[in-house]
Amino acid sequence: MNSDSDVSGGGRSDRDVDRSLPVLLTTVFDPVEAEIIVAKLRSAGIEAMVRHDALSVVYGLTVDGCGQQDILVRPGDLEEARAALEPAPEETRQPSLPDDIGLPDDAGSPDDAGPPGEGTS
Repeated sequence: MNSDSDVSGGGRSDRDVDRSLPVLLTTVFDPVEAEIIVAKLRSAGIEAMVRHDALSVVYGLTVDGCGQQDILVRPGDLEEARAALEPAPEETRQPSLPDDIGLPDDAGSPDDAGPPGEGTS
């Protein structure tokens, strides 16, 4: 009589409930880093949440796992979430600053410049 097709409590089997529970993506020890990760996942369309010990928030303790911040996602989103957190390949990364920052368009290289006060003719 007990089979996998038996349902209890609201029409869901134990297997269905287990599949819907969030799974651990990663653990960090900085609450700010945890929120950055969650924001990045949400911007990629992945629902995520942070699980933490209240003691770490109230007292700011980060020893012996007190500051542990677990990032949780849906089981079906786990692989996509891992991929979203991978660093971008070098060729697709944008430089943080342009190479010519601070130089006027008509400025030459420092090797082209003569001593101060001398003009080039």
